[in-house]
Amino acid sequence: MTRSTVEMTCPYDGVTFSFSAQNSGTSFDRQLDWMPIGAIESPWPLGSCPTNGFVFLKAKYEDDELEKLRPLILSPEYQDLKSETPYYRAAWIMEHTGAAHPQVSSLLLQATWEAGQAELVERARANPPGEPAKGAADFARRIMAEGTTGERYRRYANELLARLAVDAADTTRSAEARTVDRLLMGEMLRRLGRFDEADNHLAALSNDLAPDSKQATLVAFQRRLIAARDVGVHVMSEAFGKNR
Repeated sequence: MTRSTVEMTCPYDGVTFSFSAQNSGTSFDRQLDWMPIGAIESPWPLGSCPTNGFVFLKAKYEDDELEKLRPLILSPEYQDLKSETPYYRAAWIMEHTGAAHPQVSSLLLQATWEAGQAELVERARANPPGEPAKGAADFARRIMAEGTTGERYRRYANELLARLAVDAADTTRSAEARTVDRLLMGEMLRRLGRFDEADNHLAALSNDLAPDSKQATLVAFQRRLIAARDVGVHVMSEAFGKNR
């Protein structure tokens, strides 16, 4: 992973701020909610104005684009969202500018990654291991095993579930995309501790999958976690019998 410090200027008020941008990153695995992990920050960080909360979804905006966005960004509704994560605000902006439903869902999914990662980092800082250099991997696993149960994560995840249900029912989308949505729904339900719903959902999904498919392997692994009443953060390599 490489980073650089970028000087940015907020539209609408001209305030400048420094942003630590990610230039490159490498992932070697994914969580069951599809978040890449490795030498990478997930989700890819977005610049966010410290004053009006504007989120830079791209590096450069044309003047006319910013003028169209002005009423939204300066609205009381958006200003009330300034304490939310950048990707949550990005999802709100895109939804209110007519973006496709799955595109907004993708941004909201990444907002759950932001909320979950922040919670795990806070928990690790509050309960540091006695000797960080020794047993660091075991310490990380213990932190992840507790799951992400904070208010922000749960709120984002519940909003995402409602959106995924719509996306998965959209027959104009590919069967592969809809299967991913259904897998994500099962994972969100599990992470939220809604075990009976999660198992019923995944059982129905398994009936639509080839028994020897990768998706069926993921479903079987998720259902084992559900049976164990496990709300922890897990990665896909576990499902396929590889070392974490």
